[in-house]
Amino acid sequence: MPRVALSAEQRREYKLKDFKGWVYKQMKLNGKMQADVAEVLGVSTGRVSQMLKNYDPKKEPRKRGEKDPFSYGQVLALCELFGVDEEERKKLLMM
Repeated sequence: MPRVALSAEQRREYKLKDFKGWVYKQMKLNGKMQADVAEVLGVSTGRVSQMLKNYDPKKEPRKRGEKDPFSYGQVLALCELFGVDEEERKKLLMM
């Protein structure tokens, strides 16, 4: 059953969670590790771990208006790393 977003904030949270899951899946499919992703993004491995962490709103609510951890350039870099086709790239950039 599809998720129904009640607000723009919830919709944003769902998209971010889906993107993080996509990154994990691509890492698994391409045999990449967090160190590889960190090298491409130009950040530390610990920072990649923080960026990919999914927060449980019941345990630790995110602050209102908190920025997404991935910038536009980082999403493009990840698409290049994983060899994503043009159609999927457009879909990811619209998230």
